[in-house]
Amino acid sequence: MSDAARRLQPPPGGTFDRLLRGGIVLRTAAFPVAGPARGTVALLTGRNEFIEKYHETVADLHDRGFDVHLMDWRGQGLSARLLPDRMKGHVRDFADYVDDLEAFVDRIAPRGPLILMAHSMGGHILLRALAQRPGLRARAAGAVLCSAMLAINTGALGPRGAGRVARALVRLGLGKRAFPGKEGGGENVLTSDPERAGDQAALIAANPDLDLGPPTFGWLDAAFRSMALLARPGLVEAVDMPVLVAVAGSDRVVVPAAERAVAARLPRSNLLEIEAARHEILKERDDLRAQFWAGFDKWCQAALGL
Repeated sequence: MSDAARRLQPPPGGTFDRLLRGGIVLRTAAFPVAGPARGTVALLTGRNEFIEKYHETVADLHDRGFDVHLMDWRGQGLSARLLPDRMKGHVRDFADYVDDLEAFVDRIAPRGPLILMAHSMGGHILLRALAQRPGLRARAAGAVLCSAMLAINTGALGPRGAGRVARALVRLGLGKRAFPGKEGGGENVLTSDPERAGDQAALIAANPDLDLGPPTFGWLDAAFRSMALLARPGLVEAVDMPVLVAVAGSDRVVVPAAERAVAARLPRSNLLEIEAARHEILKERDDLRAQFWAGFDKWCQAALGL
């Protein structure tokens, strides 16, 4: 299979399903590895992402002997959109994402140890779920956080100032209004790989229903409230399980220092620094992706005995 096909075409043997939660239909997918499984990975996407964007990562995990399960978060991908304008990225509260995650994982019948692996917004939701849901922690052997959204880079305004602005706009009744402006343009802050940088656009061109625009002020308010929750002493400290925290050193979407700080608070964390990587470690250049996968393989062996 060519590099482009590995990125843009689904691995063989995959199946899609639906998960219904409170009237919200969530799209899920399962990609079993051929033959016996070394373990199972629940792979969680970031904001404005969808299952198809992770075909290459599924193939990488298959190469390592893992079954892979994925889900489109509510309000994005081919899961139910929450507003009449489907291009608005909206959520009422991040607790809804946590509930969706727990229901999704409950549906998985893992072959071998279960690893929960997440990127960006998915990493935030995963960490919060592990901190607040002991039953979810008990099901998993370990977790991997890639460029986790623990603090958004808000520039000079700072996260507290941005959070106050978002809260004020919601109180003014503007919670369902989209953040102004168009995402993208200028230098690509997500990846330095010129080919992988075009994958999302190519996948959306093939299926425009996958597309999503900027978040609403309501989504931003929910995100800032949830990040403030995770900052409370004693919360993430409850996650007493092996956690690999992969930090993109050149990330300008989220704040790497916040990831390092959380790693220091976790009782059993391993910190993997990939200095030259931008936000999307799993969509970076081959040399940077190789650093991630070498760290992942070492962690699986040392922390999980796999």
